[in-house]
Amino acid sequence: MPTRDNREYDLVLLGATGFTGGLVAGYLAAHANRPLKWALVGRNRDRLEAVSRANGGVPVIVADALDAAAMAEVAHRTRVICTTAGPYGKYGAEVVAACAAAGTHYCDLTGEVNFMRAMIDAHDTRAKQTGAHIVHACGFDSIPSDLGTWAAQQEFAKRFGMPAQHITALFGEISGGVSGGTVGSALEIARLTGEDRALRKLLANPYALDPDPASPKPHSPDVRSISWNAELKLFVSPFVMADTNSRVVRRSHALAGFPWGDDFVYTEAMSAPGNAAGLVRAVATTGALAGLAFALKRPLLRGQLAKRAPQPGEGPDEQTRTHGHWKTRFVAKRGDDMLVYVAADLHGDPGYGSTMKMLGESALCLAFDQLDSPGGVTTPSVAMAAPLLERLRAAGLQFHPA
Repeated sequence: MPTRDNREYDLVLLGATGFTGGLVAGYLAAHANRPLKWALVGRNRDRLEAVSRANGGVPVIVADALDAAAMAEVAHRTRVICTTAGPYGKYGAEVVAACAAAGTHYCDLTGEVNFMRAMIDAHDTRAKQTGAHIVHACGFDSIPSDLGTWAAQQEFAKRFGMPAQHITALFGEISGGVSGGTVGSALEIARLTGEDRALRKLLANPYALDPDPASPKPHSPDVRSISWNAELKLFVSPFVMADTNSRVVRRSHALAGFPWGDDFVYTEAMSAPGNAAGLVRAVATTGALAGLAFALKRPLLRGQLAKRAPQPGEGPDEQTRTHGHWKTRFVAKRGDDMLVYVAADLHGDPGYGSTMKMLGESALCLAFDQLDSPGGVTTPSVAMAAPLLERLRAAGLQFHPA
């Protein structure tokens, strides 16, 4: 097997014929800051070649993500596999297994906590042995939360000499759309959760992705109701992605050896302006999430949602993607010391225009940057930290004190 530094490709993109995969392919073709040896991987040659022609004639490899032998061959040919082929619980396991065995770095867009837990249990030990960085959640799930928390802690420690004991991430101004692939993943998780009591228990654990989910930890409940943030004078309500993001942040802290203390607590929520209109928005958001959760638990209603939602291959148009935006405020505190840190993208909707930057730069970072982190099933901040932060800032994302 060739060493990772002497392989045919720097990276391959699996899932390029899907909606999000096509965006990531376009980003890589336009924004690689050095000569890039890469290829597109998928099942359908005609569709792959169409994406290839749109991006300067990138080589194509016909292979099925469910074929273990095919994925092993692909993994041996490249330094990094970047995949947008979800739901990952259905299409991701053989890809991760191949990368862990071959010492090939891996990144994806999954927000599926059950899939990440399964990959940790199955492949973390092997990936550590081979040096493979298996990095899940490299899009809006969960780079803003994970890397933003890490960056906020670096700034807090620099100012006050100690890390923050508590960080609350408030996702405020957000504009964007949703694709069929994202909907498909959410519906699949809802189906599995309804059928599996053990899975429901796992997903309810705030520390579900920790190396040892059952070990004693600080009480860190998820936000389930409306409250008031006195520091920023904002209304706070549940955030739809917090159940994934918060668990990734907590895994990062555990993998890093608890550098912020055994009592560190991270929470995540949606914020709204502290006026009457903001209160109405918070109430509406909370009600909508409760209604969505109710519908997802019932097969008939879930089927109706599937019919009305975007279908696989569909997603927001270019205007929505380019005019979308997001902004997150991290309120970091220890005693009387407080810092507000901001992560934002003012020129890209969170799920697509901004996510293609985050995943694309994650793949390039794994392919080219000198990383001193160990292999294993890890997280964006633990695997890439400062090099990825620098790349994302250069790509137009903001990470800075308020």
